[in-house]
Amino acid sequence: MAESVSDDTTRHAVATSDAASASTSISASDVSGAPLEKPTARVLLADVDVATLKAVAVTLRQEGRVIVTASDGVTALALLTDGSFDLVVTDVRVEANGENLLTAARRIAPGVMRIAMTGYATLDSALQALRAGAYNYLVKPLDVDELRLAVSQALERLRLERELAARVRELEQAHSDLLASNSRLQEQVDLATAALRLKVDELEATNALLREAQSQNERFIQMVAHEMRGPLNPIINYAQLAKRPTVTDEARARYMDTIVEHAQRLNRLIGDLQTATRLSAGQFTLRREDCDVARVVAELIAEYTAAERDRVFSLERLDESVMAEVDRDRVGQAVRNLLDNAVKYSAPQGAIETRIWRDAAAICVSVGDYGAGIPEAEMKRIFEPFIRLDRQASQVSGSGLGLYITRGVIEAHGGSLAVRNRGDDRAGGAIFTITLPLRPPEAEPR
Repeated sequence: MAESVSDDTTRHAVATSDAASASTSISASDVSGAPLEKPTARVLLADVDVATLKAVAVTLRQEGRVIVTASDGVTALALLTDGSFDLVVTDVRVEANGENLLTAARRIAPGVMRIAMTGYATLDSALQALRAGAYNYLVKPLDVDELRLAVSQALERLRLERELAARVRELEQAHSDLLASNSRLQEQVDLATAALRLKVDELEATNALLREAQSQNERFIQMVAHEMRGPLNPIINYAQLAKRPTVTDEARARYMDTIVEHAQRLNRLIGDLQTATRLSAGQFTLRREDCDVARVVAELIAEYTAAERDRVFSLERLDESVMAEVDRDRVGQAVRNLLDNAVKYSAPQGAIETRIWRDAAAICVSVGDYGAGIPEAEMKRIFEPFIRLDRQASQVSGSGLGLYITRGVIEAHGGSLAVRNRGDDRAGGAIFTITLPLRPPEAEPR
């Protein structure tokens, strides 16, 4: 016959364990959530029947449990609130503050296992105990083996729940770490992809520039060959004519003048190429000196008036000298290029108007014609090297370097070159304006 816990066993009861033994118990506040190697469960016993309370305490202590007892609900509730227990074994009659201890235990310590005891075994009392959160239900008088088994099962269930909770936390942490790692990895991939895309874009832009440079170089070679052939053919032809023994001295002199004229044209082309090369390589230098810019422009106008008989040149200037510290030859080259353009692109018999003025800080020189003007979309492109307006390129000779050189010369002086069409009518012609500072930029007062 199975052994029972009865009043006869009360003589074996020992004093209630003090609270110090709580440090060795398994609790919901255990950091790792896993049981100790040799778990020592901490059990709260609550029963109004003191004899049964002591007997059950003795039985469970023999199992190595740490037992704390309470003979009333208020004490049990206080212990449950302040202590850390793994299991509550209570009689269903124990109440505190009008609440059944089982129900209070589920509310106050949801991580604690609960076993109900009753001396009146009915289906209704069993269902109430289970509804109140009891893991198991024992009927008095208690069977010792049944008590031990119920307590062991409850504590094993608690151990498994805690292990499961610990594994879940580990999995959640691992999942969180994996998400963070994936996020960092994705961020690194995104950064690397963005950097690679930037490099690809830069490479494509560089390749586009190289292709454009190659295309410009091919056009430049073809253009230079064409432009050089222009003056070279007359030079060769007139030199051959001058060698004929039947040529008169007057004709030979005329031939020689033509040869010199075309040689000078060829020399100017070579000079433009050298200047453009130095500008693009950043090796362009100036030889500054005090110069009357108005006089330089006036001399150029006089030269063009004598050479271009079918053109009308006008000059509007101040009566006094307009002095600035500039490279005289380079400024003359820049204005000459503007006058050449005006002669090439103005209408037949069209006037070419030049104007000089100054203010407190700068000298301005404008050259205007009455030609076809410049499309708004081409306003910026015309200052690039080797650029010529498609519609007029086949009708007008030139290297396409004049405006590029002019802008480079003026900007080297710290000035600027601008262009606009005359009035609101593009067909009225274009006006180019040079602005030169009176003093070099480095000499400007600070």
